[in-house]
Amino acid sequence: MKYQVEFKHTNKDFEDVWKIEHEYLEPSTIAGIEQTIEWDNKNSDIHIFVRDNKKNKIVGEITLLPLSKEQFNKFMINELEDTEINKDTLLQYKSEGAYYLLFSAIAIDIKYREDKLVLSYLLKGMNEKIQNLMKNGIRFLNMCAEGQTADGQKFIESFLNLKHKYTTKDGYKLYSFHDTQDLLKWIKKFPEYINTYDKKYKLKNF
Repeated sequence: MKYQVEFKHTNKDFEDVWKIEHEYLEPSTIAGIEQTIEWDNKNSDIHIFVRDNKKNKIVGEITLLPLSKEQFNKFMINELEDTEINKDTLLQYKSEGAYYLLFSAIAIDIKYREDKLVLSYLLKGMNEKIQNLMKNGIRFLNMCAEGQTADGQKFIESFLNLKHKYTTKDGYKLYSFHDTQDLLKWIKKFPEYINTYDKKYKLKNF
C-alpha cells in the first residue's frame, strides 16, 4: 500500500508536518512543533496524518481541535487563534461531552499536491475519526475554520460546506455552519462527497 492513514504519531511526524505547513502558510499562524506535540500528548484524537510508506514520511495532515462554546464564539469574531490554544486550554474528549470543532489545518506536501490519492486518504481519515468519536458518545454542536489561502477557502466551501461568516483585518475568512442541524447533515453527506471525489479522479485506495 502506497499510503496509510495514521492516528498515532511520533515527534518526527510533527517535524514533517511543520515543514509542510511552512510551504503554504504565514509562519506566525503555524503552531510550533513543541506546541503540537503538547496538544497530541493531551488529546491524541486531533491529528490525522497520511504517510508515504515507501519514503516513510508524513505527506499530508488534518488537525481538528475541540472547542468550548466560549472558545468557538471568540474564534468566530477573531478574538482567538488556534495557535493561542495551549496544553492547559486544549480540551480532552469525554464520553457524552458536547464540543465545537475547529478545522485548524489541512496541508499536503507540495511534491504530492498532484497526487489526488493523498487528499482522498486525508478525507477518509477525517470521516473515520469523526464517526469513531461519535460512536464513543461524543456530540458535536458546530464546526468552524479559517481560510487563509484561496485553496484553503475553496476546500472549506466545497468539501466542508461551511458558510462564510466573518473576514479578518488580514483578509482571512472565518467559516462555520449555521447551526447543529447543518453540521449533522454535513456529517451524514461527507462520505458522499469523498466518493464523488474518488470517482472524479478514478481513485482506488482503502
